[in-house]
Amino acid sequence: MKIVHVITDLAVGGAETMLVRLIRTSQREGLQHVVISLSREAPLADRLVELGVEVRVLGMRRGMPDIRTFRRLIRWLDELEPDVVQTWMYHADLMGGAATYGAQAARFLRGAHVKRPALLWGVHHTDLRLAGSARMTRWIARACALISSRIPDRIVCCAESAKASHRQGGYCAQRMTVIHNGIDLERFHANPRAREMLRRSLGIGALTPLVGIVGRYHPVKDYGTFIAAMRIVIDAMPECRFVMAGQGLDPSNDELAALLNAAGIAHACSLVGPQAEPQTLLAGLDVFCLSSSSEGLPTVIGEAMACEVPCVATDVGDTALLIGTTGRVVPPQDPEALGRALCSLLALPRDELTRLGHAARRRIQSHFSIEASWRRYEETYVEALGKREQSAI
Repeated sequence: MKIVHVITDLAVGGAETMLVRLIRTSQREGLQHVVISLSREAPLADRLVELGVEVRVLGMRRGMPDIRTFRRLIRWLDELEPDVVQTWMYHADLMGGAATYGAQAARFLRGAHVKRPALLWGVHHTDLRLAGSARMTRWIARACALISSRIPDRIVCCAESAKASHRQGGYCAQRMTVIHNGIDLERFHANPRAREMLRRSLGIGALTPLVGIVGRYHPVKDYGTFIAAMRIVIDAMPECRFVMAGQGLDPSNDELAALLNAAGIAHACSLVGPQAEPQTLLAGLDVFCLSSSSEGLPTVIGEAMACEVPCVATDVGDTALLIGTTGRVVPPQDPEALGRALCSLLALPRDELTRLGHAARRRIQSHFSIEASWRRYEETYVEALGKREQSAI
């Protein structure tokens, strides 16, 4: 089976990282992956190349593609002759879906009898309203909703909440299925040395309580709520410290630095930017926090849980389903509730935090492993291919 993945970009994000992990997990004889990135932003391309995957970068500029880049995508899909085209995120769903039909039309015009590949879209956002996203992204999502009953064979959603939101927004319910993001349990696991190493790198004491948050700097992550919750924790536990990691969460971000200074907590928070080895940071925390106003199934929560770190998170997407009874879930955009929940976990005895951490990893092992996720993707591909072959008879 040859699977061509068309993705908006290969930046370090949840969907992009999930693609890399799925490919790594699924590598075996008789299965071939090719990845096409629409954007020039492709720092994860090297990881795929190391896995022996062919990566093509279309080089599309921000905004709507020009006709030349679209024709190139059609030509590539024609050349590759995939069995399955899997698109990832709205821009790739629209452009990759149209190009898949364009490649089939090109084959028809030259008299080639090659069946159209199974086409699957990927939905990796919960809220179709896309608060905080660009206007163009919202338009593209609405365009996808309008053609969702005719273009893709299946629509893969990363969470039940994403499926419900997009169904309400006009996506075709009959073509939608849910495959939760999977966690790489070999990479993300408890590390007894990580606690000491992380605290040493941050210049804080070995016994200092430490809360972390990981993500890109984006309105949907609602760092304003996290900062207000930090203030509540510091008032109750002045010795507590925080670390923020991810794209844009670094000292050069003047806007973020101003927010921390205004809250009077800059002294208690380290901004460390993107992490090449996030598992080391996660495993060194006492508590992980997620303050987002919208999510699908947040992979980073599952990663922290796999590292045996209890989590406090806002009740968005399938976060509550992911955490279960191993942490705390609070309403979004409620700094007081988030702060209280963080304090309640940090106040627990060390052995109770350890027990919650063990339970968190067991939950990921049972329900959210990367192997289980790939099995669901493969089953969905085989099912879609079978329907395509039946319709061709």
